[in-house]
Amino acid sequence: VPPGNSGGPRPFAPKSTAEALNQMWSRGQATGKGPVRLQNLSLRLEDIERIIPMGLTASGHVTPSDHLYIVPKSSPGQPRRTDVVAVADGFLVVVQWRPKGNPDPTVFDREVDLKLTLEHSATCWSYYDHVTELEVSLLKAVGEPLRPGPPFNVRIPVKAGQVIGHVERMFDFALVDTTVTRPGFARLEQFLHRDPWKPHTVDPFDYVDEPLRGKLLALNPRKVKPLGGQIGYDVPGRLIGNWYRQESGGYAGLNRRLDYWDGHVAFVYHHVEPEHIVVSLGNYEGKPRQFWVKGNAPDPAKVSAADGLVKYELLWGQLGSSGQRTVRHDADAVQGVVLAQLQADGRLKLEIFPGRAGAEVKGFTETARIYER
Repeated sequence: VPPGNSGGPRPFAPKSTAEALNQMWSRGQATGKGPVRLQNLSLRLEDIERIIPMGLTASGHVTPSDHLYIVPKSSPGQPRRTDVVAVADGFLVVVQWRPKGNPDPTVFDREVDLKLTLEHSATCWSYYDHVTELEVSLLKAVGEPLRPGPPFNVRIPVKAGQVIGHVERMFDFALVDTTVTRPGFARLEQFLHRDPWKPHTVDPFDYVDEPLRGKLLALNPRKVKPLGGQIGYDVPGRLIGNWYRQESGGYAGLNRRLDYWDGHVAFVYHHVEPEHIVVSLGNYEGKPRQFWVKGNAPDPAKVSAADGLVKYELLWGQLGSSGQRTVRHDADAVQGVVLAQLQADGRLKLEIFPGRAGAEVKGFTETARIYER
């Protein structure tokens, strides 16, 4: 689910995504030296069923997701109330009860839907999204009733391992370190006004010491480095990575629209088994959709302007979010076609043909659009 509600415009003009984060989350008060070492991964080890790596593309996550999914163990036949714990010492600095009404189907429909952000140093934060209950002691320290609406700032000390909330189902967890800037994002300014943490989201497993690290990795289905997943794929002059339809507002979208992903397109790889090419479309017959490609080719990392027009025949994917095999009777049925052609100026010409087979599509029509980084 896109954790972008905290990323709205503020009455300041950040010069960088790192500055935007310090102001947005800690109001410029972040202190301490980082990076930090994590004492857990948001749940106690014995409470974790599995960990889904970063990089998932699903519905409104048209570009690869910038957080892990933590799946708690459940009681037979029903959810189990599970403690969410602080990964390191710090401060609870932001609490948001997300209002309902987001059109993204990946946003969980929960009566209470909280996002909690912790500051661990002047350069390191963690967030926990889709928490269903704030711990009572923290609720009292907040000093006012929680209600759906915009995020609000607090500054409440917490200790590593301290219970900060509760969940019953899968939720999001991410670690952000502004001393690190991930490769694979062509223009960092795309994230100044939505999700400024994205280029600084790090692999949490790299911040955990052994033997805990190995035990956590055993719960992660991805066995290819980077083990925590890949989110940035942009390469200048290549098709691989994220693209934004011209005049659609870039990554942030126009006018803070909830379905900001409408103008997004991504040519990436599966988050668990990256040998599979994924074509992720923000608007496929009015909905965000993800596909594999027939023949698993051409590799978007190798496609350049010199290749001219390239054609992808779209298939439904055969792996679930945790890497589990899914069997479909229509696995080999082409669902549509995407035509793509990199331009000499670095932009992308693209057209989507839902419900068409490759042989039916000969070239671009007047509905082709231009995409930018």
